[in-house]
Amino acid sequence: MTLDNDALLAACFEVARSIRAKDNPVDEMLAKAAIELYFDAAIQHEEFLIGQGRDPNIIVRAVRYIAHKHAIPPMEGDVEAFASMLDVLIELACPNTGVDQDQEHFFKDIEEGIQEARRDYA
Repeated sequence: MTLDNDALLAACFEVARSIRAKDNPVDEMLAKAAIELYFDAAIQHEEFLIGQGRDPNIIVRAVRYIAHKHAIPPMEGDVEAFASMLDVLIELACPNTGVDQDQEHFFKDIEEGIQEARRDYA
C-alpha cells in the first residue's frame, strides 16, 4: 500500500482549520505553513508503518482523529503537541515494542473507551 499524500494534506488542513477559533478564519498563508509542518511531522511514520506491513494511511486516519477531537485553539503553532499526539495514536494502532502484562488494565481501559465512542456514532 502507498500513502495517499493528498488525503494526508487534506487531513492536515482539517487540523489547521480546527485549531483556529470558529470566529477566526484560517489565514491562507499561516494555514499553508502549518499544514506543511503537520505534514512533515506525520510523514515521519510512513516508513515505520510500511516496515510493519501495515497500511500507511493509518497516518491519515490518525490525523483526522486529531482534527476532530484534539485540535483546539490553544494548540495553534504547537507542532510538537500535534506530533506527540500522533506518536501516541500510531503507537496504539501499530505497537513498536512489546509491553509487559501489567499494561493489560490500560489496554482494557482503551478498549472500553473505544466501545463507548462507537456507541456515540452520529
